[in-house]
Amino acid sequence: MRDVLKNLVDGLSVAWVKVGKYWRVPCKSAITQARQRLGAKVMSQLFHQLVRPIATDETLGAFLNGLRVVVIDGSCFDVPDSEENASLHYVLVDANK
Repeated sequence: MRDVLKNLVDGLSVAWVKVGKYWRVPCKSAITQARQRLGAKVMSQLFHQLVRPIATDETLGAFLNGLRVVVIDGSCFDVPDSEENASLHYVLVDANK
């Protein structure tokens, strides 16, 4: 995130705006705190206004049988081994097997 912010600000450093001379990239926690102050709604609106697919019909490997190929990164969470979680299909997996 710091690199993205630095690149954005470096792009502003033109002759009439000397941002880079007076501005320093904030630390990660400062960026996180600023995002939290803005709130989820603002970040969601920004995402939906800016994010667009970048692949075209000619992009090699972007489509399979007419459908766009999409990859979603997964996350793993540790949940307690309980009857309630088992009823929600959270199954205990023995990592040692």
